Amino acid sequence: MVTKKTSVRRALILSFGQRITSLVITLPTIIIVSHLLTPAEVGVYSVAVAFVNLVQMLRDFGVSEYLIQERHLNDALARTAFTITLSIAWILAALLFISSPWFGEFYHNPGLKVVLRILSINFVLLPFGSTTNMLLRRDMQFGILYKIGTGQQIIQSSTTILLSFLGFGYIGLAWGSVAGMTALVLGCLTWGRKYRVRGIGLLHYRRVLRFGITRTLGDIVIRLGQSAPDFVIGRVLGFADAGLYSRGYGLINTFRENVIGAISAVAFPTFAQYHRDTNNAHKIFLKSVTYLTGISWPFFIFSALMALPIIHFMFGTKWLEAVPILQLLSITALIGTLVYQCNDYFTAIGHVGFATRAETMVQVSRIILLAVTIFISLNAVAASQIFVYALAGVIYYRLLLKHTRLTIKDIVVALRSSAIVAICSAIVPCISYFIFILFSQHIGISILISSAGALIGWFIGIYITRHPLFDEVVNITTKIRYSFK
Repeated sequence: MVTKKTSVRRALILSFGQRITSLVITLPTIIIVSHLLTPAEVGVYSVAVAFVNLVQMLRDFGVSEYLIQERHLNDALARTAFTITLSIAWILAALLFISSPWFGEFYHNPGLKVVLRILSINFVLLPFGSTTNMLLRRDMQFGILYKIGTGQQIIQSSTTILLSFLGFGYIGLAWGSVAGMTALVLGCLTWGRKYRVRGIGLLHYRRVLRFGITRTLGDIVIRLGQSAPDFVIGRVLGFADAGLYSRGYGLINTFRENVIGAISAVAFPTFAQYHRDTNNAHKIFLKSVTYLTGISWPFFIFSALMALPIIHFMFGTKWLEAVPILQLLSITALIGTLVYQCNDYFTAIGHVGFATRAETMVQVSRIILLAVTIFISLNAVAASQIFVYALAGVIYYRLLLKHTRLTIKDIVVALRSSAIVAICSAIVPCISYFIFILFSQHIGISILISSAGALIGWFIGIYITRHPLFDEVVNITTKIRYSFK
């Protein structure tokens, strides 16, 4: 089942390569679809996906994380994990299909029922790819994952654009998702066949379920909190506002999935591996946070400063009400970068209970704030997320200081260089923000100048601070130079 493992550096390069490729495919898709569909149509799909993502936590039942963090994985454990995943996923597919009319009636939109029924097909398909996918991640086979992920994205995006162009609306988005899931399963069966689980079994079901129950409770809490804005906004303020919130969050979420996700995809199995082999996972966690903030802080600051031209250029004038939402959620993500890895870290080192308790406190506060701010305005809902992630930072870092060998000094030193890099990269966008009126008739020029200035500032920042990212840039540049000799 297992082949030679990939080094962490090569895994990161491949993971980033796959996510960047996905970004190149996804971003034009979002732009095209935003011009073809209305905010209300996007809102219907967003609400459906929010609910499906919540159900996904039950479908997985913590099996993915179990396969990665298990010290002594064997075929019997893999078959048990696959059987549990298959059983739960098919039950949930049936329940989602049957209950979909109730959600359509609750939101007074029959289209929601159709979207949910189409998306239920994903639950039937996913078990045949998810276990293989996780075993590939455990062994850090990111070259294979690159091919699978890229194939999935191409199929999903092309199907979505075609159906949207033909006038299918949110129905086209749903069928695009199913097409992408089909491509993922076929990719796993083709390129990941050495990691395919052969047969079913429940020999170690107690062992898997013990971990899964604790992990799933935490995942449900996370999904409830993260999906709550879509649920509540769609019901209280309407699908148009849900669509605006979705597009305001869209750029942030795209970055999280394709850049932060690239690091997380490698970080989790790496945390687990270092914990199994050396018991020094905390050092890798700190390094991961340093890399993550060095990349994401400049991006989120740029997004906050350039929200107006970005929304105007990418989506058009009908989406301009999403500008303050993007600004507020960029600030939220800036803080959130500090905690994005914490849940995975505690799970990887066997403290899944810590992660569950921490997320419960964070997500309960999110829901309480949502219940209050939803009656103020859509912008108030977005602003409340800043407090939520600030609270998450306090909770998680108290746990880190108490239960690991990290100190406050270690954390400050790790973040200091990233802070300087962020400041350097923000200088030109900040100037552009205050003189934007001069470029108001030339949105493209404004974005181009600000982007170039931010990138130059980022290079200067990683150079003067000797940020760990500088070594990676030098290493990549050297390889490219020698490849042409």
